[in-house]
Amino acid sequence: MKIRKIATTLMAVFFSLTAFSRPLSAEMPSPESCKAAILTELSTGTVLYELNPDLRLPIASVTKIMTLLITAEEIEKGNISFSDIAVCSAYAGSMDGSVIWLEEGEEMELGELIKSVVIASANDACVVIAEHIEGSEEKFVERMNKKARSLGLTNTHFVNCVGYDDPEHYSSARDIALMSGELKRYDYFDDFLLTRLDSVRTGTKRETQLLNTNKLIRSYDGISGLKTGTTDNAGCCLSATAEKRGMELCAVVLGCPDDDTRFSTAKSLLDYGFEGFESVMPHPDVSELLEIPVKRGVKKAADTRFSAVSEVILPKGSESKIEYHYSRTPEISAPVEKGQVLGFVTMTVDDEVIGTAKIIAAEEVEELNYGKSLSSLLEEIFRF
Repeated sequence: MKIRKIATTLMAVFFSLTAFSRPLSAEMPSPESCKAAILTELSTGTVLYELNPDLRLPIASVTKIMTLLITAEEIEKGNISFSDIAVCSAYAGSMDGSVIWLEEGEEMELGELIKSVVIASANDACVVIAEHIEGSEEKFVERMNKKARSLGLTNTHFVNCVGYDDPEHYSSARDIALMSGELKRYDYFDDFLLTRLDSVRTGTKRETQLLNTNKLIRSYDGISGLKTGTTDNAGCCLSATAEKRGMELCAVVLGCPDDDTRFSTAKSLLDYGFEGFESVMPHPDVSELLEIPVKRGVKKAADTRFSAVSEVILPKGSESKIEYHYSRTPEISAPVEKGQVLGFVTMTVDDEVIGTAKIIAAEEVEELNYGKSLSSLLEEIFRF
């Protein structure tokens, strides 16, 4: 590449601009008594509100978001299916807290076990799933931590797959929002997430009812999930997702003093997001797609186009305020690759950057060598 200095400068600008993740200021809600909270829009990763978002805290059964994420990945790969038969070990059967009273040696379809985890947060079912996938909970937890690292979750560490309190078992509101977004990419558990009441071993003497612990599925319009968690050390925790008006929001609240507070706080955060913000598709001006002169190319200039423009989340009424700022390299040397970055469009509202798009080469331009020069000359002669 013969425009290395220009390209390096442009890429530095690009990475500094795409680091933007938070929309313009708006009146913030005041979460009640929780230790940490965050509100994000999942498709864009935009942070709409945060309170101690990187504080490491116990998260109770919100842990199972990661357990379910790995389960979803295994289903996607075809390694496991809902019809698999899993066997309860003595260890899995010894779990306490929220359980479906699995017994050592008991067999159950994986789909029923997953349903028990999603709806009723069953700890014994959770361990059986972990053992079915990795052979032991210990190995499964290693995978959970590996997945956390791959997602860049710098304030997360797991000791078990269910969420029992342990000084070394923690996460943060921001990390939970990120793993929630990853889980919501899959739809395998969507029906369970919105099921209020179901059962396992249905029609038998050991039939066990499953009651969804997420009360928002009965009261919040657009709710789509996700997971509650409660222990003495963690307090009441929740990751709640909801979708409407072209946005899917995730409200995470940790360390709430009681059940009512966690749901009312999550509801107020979701209301704040849906009532105060909207998804906007920016529209850079196509008349700004100027040709870029090419030195020593078979063509004297390269046509340009915009890369895919991403939606942005803005306070309502801000779309008309978007301003577009165009920067391009004044000239480029051949060869030019199709899709090569030649500039950027920076989008701002009230001087605050809300997003960027690339200006890229719409075509390939080869370098003009002796043979191509001679061929071009002969074409000109015969055309004359």
